[in-house]
Amino acid sequence: MGKDNTEDVWDVFSDLHHNDRGKLQTYWASVPEFQAALAASLKARIDAGVVNGKTSLPPNFVWYGFISSFPEPLREDLYAHAQKVLESSPDNGAAAKFAAIILAGTPWDLPRDGFWDVVEKAMVLLPNDVEVCYLAFEKAGFDYLHEEAVTALERLFERHQAHQAPIVTSRFQRNVQENGQPALSQWVYRFCYDYEYVTSRPNDFYQRLEDDHPLRERWTTLLGKIQQVFEEQLKLTPDDWNNTRMLAEIHEVLGNTEEVQAVFQRLQLVLKNRLKHNPDDRTAWSGLAKIHEKLGNSELAHAYRVNADPTLAWVGKVLPDFSSAVDLDGKPVSLADYRGKVVLLDFWRTRYTDRIPTLETVYDKYHYRDFDIIGISLDVDETVLREFIEENPLPWRQIFDGKRYEGPLAQQYGVRSIPRMFLLDREGKVISANVRDSMLDKFVAKEIEREMD
Repeated sequence: MGKDNTEDVWDVFSDLHHNDRGKLQTYWASVPEFQAALAASLKARIDAGVVNGKTSLPPNFVWYGFISSFPEPLREDLYAHAQKVLESSPDNGAAAKFAAIILAGTPWDLPRDGFWDVVEKAMVLLPNDVEVCYLAFEKAGFDYLHEEAVTALERLFERHQAHQAPIVTSRFQRNVQENGQPALSQWVYRFCYDYEYVTSRPNDFYQRLEDDHPLRERWTTLLGKIQQVFEEQLKLTPDDWNNTRMLAEIHEVLGNTEEVQAVFQRLQLVLKNRLKHNPDDRTAWSGLAKIHEKLGNSELAHAYRVNADPTLAWVGKVLPDFSSAVDLDGKPVSLADYRGKVVLLDFWRTRYTDRIPTLETVYDKYHYRDFDIIGISLDVDETVLREFIEENPLPWRQIFDGKRYEGPLAQQYGVRSIPRMFLLDREGKVISANVRDSMLDKFVAKEIEREMD
């Protein structure tokens, strides 16, 4: 391992968890002393209990989902230890928190028996802890336990420092405050938007309450606090679409119709100003499209969306033929050669190959029914492409010019990002300019059956 004490082993695990999950799996399987050292380190932190309302457990345990990546035997061993500590020391908040996290399972599991008793104990024993409050709210969404959800969020707001930091717009981002803890805005973002973890948002709970529900007043107060967080964030990042959308949704659920309009209008001004400085700002065009979609202006939303992604303009139209293109064998390629077939025009790179098995499956399933694929590689190095195809033989033709997005085909069709897949019907008309590989089978099957009818 290169590190041999229980204080350092967590750093090794944390680094692998964030940066090299494959190597972490190797450690679990082939370095038994790694598991033993990690278990010893965490047991020592559990045993240490609580000092000044806090534990010595590693920070951001819940935020980064550390325990969900532990092997099951390790989780069970640590849970048994936490339970044993709680039996002899019922006031050990570290043991209660650790047991609650393990009982919560992965983000997609329902809480196991005993979860609510343990997490409540942890919240009471850890008056300075925000993570355990978030954990309780996260799991409340599975069973719609309104009382537990509102109590957890009330405690989260009470316990968090007022300091704000830029919002985290992705679960992969790791920017936190200098003290190593997520800012209040980051927690609010996660429980309002990140469906990777939270199945029911505060809005969802509120909308299920009747006007005379005993929890309605408490939820109204909480939504007001959430609204304040988003409003402060808009001062820092006035062009943030997710922040704007969530603030508008809070106003909407509270019945503040005029405020919803005002929020969107403010963002429109910001985005239009960005476009004055950079007419090719795709984020600004996309944000304007989302605003008008929310406002019910579907035609205007589509026009803005096409500015953000020019490929969408081809949907429903016959895709122009290639002006000049050859495959890797030097043979000319033309869309006219594929008339009468359902065709997938796939812009891709060898760096992103997760979709290949799906494409091969659909190709094998429908090729005999006049389905075909044309690959357009946006790789820079032809040798890399040829080596990949030699190792992974693909049965469809490939076009390569080494110019990436400056190449004639990418320019002709407005391709600015990959993967990008155009699905064409038998006349060459574009069915979809951005069909997802998960839906490809259904799209192809539907088109083939339509033509047969």
